[in-house]
Amino acid sequence: MDITWIGMTRQHYQPGQVERIRMVVIHATAGRYPGDLAWLRQGGDERRPVSCHYYIDKGGQIRQLVKDGDIAWHAGVSRWEVDGAMRENLNTLSLGIELENLNSGRDPYPELQLAAAVALTRLLVRRYQVPPRQLVRHLEISPGRKTDPAGFPWASFVARVYAEAPQPAVAAEEQVRQHMLDLAYRAAGSGLSAAWPLHAAAQRMGMGMPVALISNAQLHTPANSAPDDLDRTVRLPDQPPLFVEVYARDLLYASVNTPSGQPPMPGTVRQLAKTPDGPLYRALLDLMFRAADPVNGFREDWAFHQHVLDYSDELGVPLGPNHRLTLMPRRAFACQHYALDSLCSPVGAWKTIYRLSELEGNVPGLSANEVTELRRALLDDLYRTRTGRRYDPVALLSSHAAQHELGAPLGPPEVVMIAEEPYLLMPFACDVLACRLPALNWPLERPLPTATEIMSLVASAPVRSGLNMLLGGGGLLRRLITPRRNQRSRVETLPNVLLGPPTLQPSVLDLGPTSRPLDRAAHIPERVVITISAGPASLDLRSAAELKRWHYYLDAGGVIYRLRDELMPVEGMHGSPVLVVAVEGDPARGGVAQRSALSWLVRSLAAMLKIPPEGVLVGAGARA
Repeated sequence: MDITWIGMTRQHYQPGQVERIRMVVIHATAGRYPGDLAWLRQGGDERRPVSCHYYIDKGGQIRQLVKDGDIAWHAGVSRWEVDGAMRENLNTLSLGIELENLNSGRDPYPELQLAAAVALTRLLVRRYQVPPRQLVRHLEISPGRKTDPAGFPWASFVARVYAEAPQPAVAAEEQVRQHMLDLAYRAAGSGLSAAWPLHAAAQRMGMGMPVALISNAQLHTPANSAPDDLDRTVRLPDQPPLFVEVYARDLLYASVNTPSGQPPMPGTVRQLAKTPDGPLYRALLDLMFRAADPVNGFREDWAFHQHVLDYSDELGVPLGPNHRLTLMPRRAFACQHYALDSLCSPVGAWKTIYRLSELEGNVPGLSANEVTELRRALLDDLYRTRTGRRYDPVALLSSHAAQHELGAPLGPPEVVMIAEEPYLLMPFACDVLACRLPALNWPLERPLPTATEIMSLVASAPVRSGLNMLLGGGGLLRRLITPRRNQRSRVETLPNVLLGPPTLQPSVLDLGPTSRPLDRAAHIPERVVITISAGPASLDLRSAAELKRWHYYLDAGGVIYRLRDELMPVEGMHGSPVLVVAVEGDPARGGVAQRSALSWLVRSLAAMLKIPPEGVLVGAGARA
């Protein structure tokens, strides 16, 4: 492990001694190298001075900015129990490690970066005898203010850091549960902080798994020099700062009740469905829809959204944008996925609404073949978008989720090592499932043994909508599944794989209008221009709809959004027609999924429009 000393350009830190070190705090920069490192190295600015001890980029290079003994300014207003006593101003007790990441919850942490973070943190906790309870995330010590590092694989990271250290005996079942809960919050682009009352309220109310954390950082353009860094809260007109989280069944919110932004009291957590109609209700409703669909938000004049208001307990919260799904031979439907069901309408017949759960047997307006095809297309679209895999009705996890009414998948499966055994974990709207794998690198398409144990994060109980009540019990509910019978169809079958096969192309969500210019030949693009946007995607997509400046948008997670028809002109581009692709963050420093999706998209567009390689440009004119 190599550590490069670079120091600070301004002394935004204090002298100290190594004896003070009792904690290590992990952060995310909310930026990209080299800009984020330059900001840290100069110490922020005079209104909001910052510093950290170490910085790790996505390639795994470690740079040290402040000596261990000196006090860096990274924790801010913070509080944690340290060596048995509650302490504040944790800068004086801790080391701060910053990870290059957009902190969007979608931007991945590559293995090179994770391995470097594990190695450095292991060195530090051993050197200064820091116990596991005092290795923390910024969001834990400042839960009312901070969200970083969003989407970071915390449970597995801590396990790797302390892998060789003597630890209190923890049953494998409890370790699996910790990893499952960690995955549930990471799938929502968040992280669960200790004793967070919105999580406790979700347990108590049976709200299901987390779907999204809504924060000020997602609603307003970030400003590094801002004197107020309460990015965890949401600011609405004429309202106090709010904490807002979306769960599978509803949105929960609470007012900030302390000047330091500490968590709200549990009794103050409120539910959107029980909020009276008025400005607050309508603002929160739009926030919930905009978290899933930044382009449209909530549209009161849409039949879809009126239907959701009437049947919210059966549909749950929105998971993604309203987009077009085209069936062969070119019959198009508008569709939107929700936590507990999906809706679709034939394009142009907006008052005709079909539910995924009702696409069986005779359906008015659809032939038997169309019912089957539409049902399969909706499920395939849902699984492709959320997991990167095709839907397989007899695969073990998808069939189990259908049989036990666990709702939509919320994220891709993940393999972790627990007590030297490999486990596969996968989050759904109403639960997180896990099963032990025969081997660490077991392909998910390979048949499993005939009896496979499926573990559930939560106990289940029937509720009005017929789905499982969530988070109702303390331990793991285990079900022994013998994969010989598909309970849904009651047909003897053998679901001998865990999930469907990986998709061969990235997910493309078609949000664009169907109209094209009358003189199509005059608007055929001659170039593809790739432009970099700082993000976050929630703001980029909203502004793109208003400014009409991009044809496609690619977020940090590798999801492609088609915003405009390829032949429609965009604002800000003069001269010969061009097709503009915007990318969240620098793809050169993004994850594999984003780079692969960009490569596929550019190749596909260039082939479709017959654009030569020299016609693919980055920014104002650099060749891709």
